[in-house]
Amino acid sequence: MSALEYDLYVKIEEEDIHMINYMLEAEDNLLNVRNVDPKTGLLKIIVIDTDLNDMLRLLEYLKDDLHLEVVKYEPSRGVL
Repeated sequence: MSALEYDLYVKIEEEDIHMINYMLEAEDNLLNVRNVDPKTGLLKIIVIDTDLNDMLRLLEYLKDDLHLEVVKYEPSRGVL
């Protein structure tokens, strides 16, 4: 049985994109970060359903230091 993937959309300041990317992709195969629109600072974070709540808690913890906001999350449509 394969896990369901979720797309989390996060708004973040341009100067903080490299830091969140570094932090979140440090553990191989845990999740993927995709840059959706560098002008708006919107990132797509792809995470499996069993890690979704942990990722939301982590982003909540980091939001003040990295000036980020979780805009929405939804089941992935499989589009990078």
